[in-house]
Amino acid sequence: MKVFEKASWIWRRDPARADEVCDFLSCFSAKAGERYTLALSVDTNYTVWLNGELAAFGQYADYPYDKIYDLVDITPYVKAGENRMVVTVWYNGIGSATYCVGEAGLIYELRDGGDNLVDCSGEHTLCRLSRDYASWKAQLITCQLGATFHYDMNADDGFRASGGEGFAPSRVMEDRSKSLTLRPNKKLKLLERLPATLCQCGSFTYTSDPSDVGEAMQRAAITSADLAEWCWNWNRTHPVMPTRLSLQADAADATGLYFIVDLGEETAGFLDFDIEVPEACRMDVGWGEHLDDGRCRTAIDSRRFFCDIQLKAGRNTYLHTFRRFGCRYLQFFIHTNEAMIHYAGLRPTVYPFKVKAYRSGNLLRDTIYQVCQNTLLHCYHEHYEDCPWREQALYTLDSRNQMLCGYYALEEYEAPRAALELISHGLRDDGILALNYPCGSDAPIPTFSCAYFMQMEEYIRYTGDTSLAVAHEGLLRALMDTFMSRMQPEGVLENFYGGKGEFWNFYEWSDTMHGPFGEMQRRLEAPLNAFVSIAMQAFAKILSAIGKHEDAAEYAARAQALNAAIAKVFYNPETKLFESFDNIHRGVYTTLTQALCTLCGAAEGLDMSAILPVLATNGREGGAIPNTLSMNGFRFDALLSVDREKYAPVILDEIDRDYLSMLRNGATTFWETAVGADDFEGAGSLCHGWSALPIYYYELLYSRG
Repeated sequence: MKVFEKASWIWRRDPARADEVCDFLSCFSAKAGERYTLALSVDTNYTVWLNGELAAFGQYADYPYDKIYDLVDITPYVKAGENRMVVTVWYNGIGSATYCVGEAGLIYELRDGGDNLVDCSGEHTLCRLSRDYASWKAQLITCQLGATFHYDMNADDGFRASGGEGFAPSRVMEDRSKSLTLRPNKKLKLLERLPATLCQCGSFTYTSDPSDVGEAMQRAAITSADLAEWCWNWNRTHPVMPTRLSLQADAADATGLYFIVDLGEETAGFLDFDIEVPEACRMDVGWGEHLDDGRCRTAIDSRRFFCDIQLKAGRNTYLHTFRRFGCRYLQFFIHTNEAMIHYAGLRPTVYPFKVKAYRSGNLLRDTIYQVCQNTLLHCYHEHYEDCPWREQALYTLDSRNQMLCGYYALEEYEAPRAALELISHGLRDDGILALNYPCGSDAPIPTFSCAYFMQMEEYIRYTGDTSLAVAHEGLLRALMDTFMSRMQPEGVLENFYGGKGEFWNFYEWSDTMHGPFGEMQRRLEAPLNAFVSIAMQAFAKILSAIGKHEDAAEYAARAQALNAAIAKVFYNPETKLFESFDNIHRGVYTTLTQALCTLCGAAEGLDMSAILPVLATNGREGGAIPNTLSMNGFRFDALLSVDREKYAPVILDEIDRDYLSMLRNGATTFWETAVGADDFEGAGSLCHGWSALPIYYYELLYSRG
């Protein structure tokens, strides 16, 4: 039987609005010893409660025109006799780097072990606007992540298990497609509560608008107390839970009490707490990767890392499964004078990777490898993520690094295939790929479309699977045609500019290389042309792998011609270095440009006496602007293409030195850049997938003992 044949897409009667949460109720009878499976899909995210227990969570990140459904075994939560299933659905409705706006809805069907339909979504399914989640506030965490959440423990009427009022029949959307695709990767696993250590507490007084919660916590006047004085139940070395906190007499005029917990390492998961208070009160929650400000950094420009909970008098237990936090620290600002903390922390959500053991006999390299693995694990959930804290977004360039490392460290092929398929849906009307996938807020980086060719070629190389390339050959040709359409009389491409002004000619986060948002000026740019050459060469290998040998030879020849033109236009014979641009920053040289032009082959036959010291020292010799961590792979590969035996030790020594520096500064995952948290005006990520590259080079260059 076709899935969802008798089910319908449903929502509540009133039109959906952005940031809306609805509850859907199904009651069914079950037999003892029978197996039950639930197929469902939503826009945007879901949590399934069965007889009051958490049974499933997490919609795959998809596109409105290509919906993905989950098939979940819910047998462990089904009891003989009557069962009560509640699906709580959050409709985002706000375009971002992680979400493409679709139509609110839920479709599901429940079947027994004999494939008999037990229940399915339809008009009979009861629904209501959530009473405990506040809808329609649409307060953003970041423009990439989307909205935060607001929860009221006083409004929780126990409907998930047995109670609840206000339900009415659902509205059926008959014209909505029921042709859905099964999830292409595995479901996430929810782990047990992390140990959380109370590391700071005291009183707080808000000194700014309390409705701007993130800013209020950032600017609050806080008084840090001696933990031993504040904790009624405490361990002299590490205060543990349960712990009772109480305002001291000298803090009677404070807004309330606060405490911060340390999860011990960078992690990603769901907020989970069990907190007892003497009266109904507000609790503001923030999260962060460090305590450099004496608290979590909850307000950075327009970013706000917060949620707020209305606590009821007595004991409050809560697990939030719609929004994943990436952090090491959690802070709780409770607007009362006393609280019993039974637990406050996170439950990690992890993808079930097979993590390979790595033993080299070199303690430093083993440690770096393992921390890189940890970085990769925290940067993959529904798909690859650049970072779990600030964005959780899928980029081609970032995920290229992650895939390349994952082939070795995680022995994983399903996750990269799923991501490459998801990316294939991101082709824009102007012929390049969107910035993120799925994407509802775009600023496309043209060279990131080049990275897709690299990803696809490497996927074939490591898996031997050509079926994905065959399926998307048309897409790859369309992308390459877009680049070729910008070819100029000089034999090189012009940059992407004009139009609606959304192009971002970004190459990396170093001076002169990150380009303006909304480029409106025409110029010739060496990094773009080198990237296109690299993409052409990857495309030639892809075409050869799928048996298109004549086409492969044609693209290889095109790349060779482009390389010659790059050398003619951008190589400065006086300095013996490549200029990055034809009409700006002349005489200002970047390591990245030298790396890309060497790697693509444009430097072949030229005097490289100035280029090689720049590459080997990351710009220290030659006065070039250095690479950041994200682009070191291109520099390392360029050196290896010239002389592998000579430069392999140089590369390994640099990795050891740079990553040891992060370890000495307490890193449990590796950073976005070597600067750390203070980069990007205080928004630097301390867990970034692209920084796991040592895995690849240790595997490639280091002979293990």
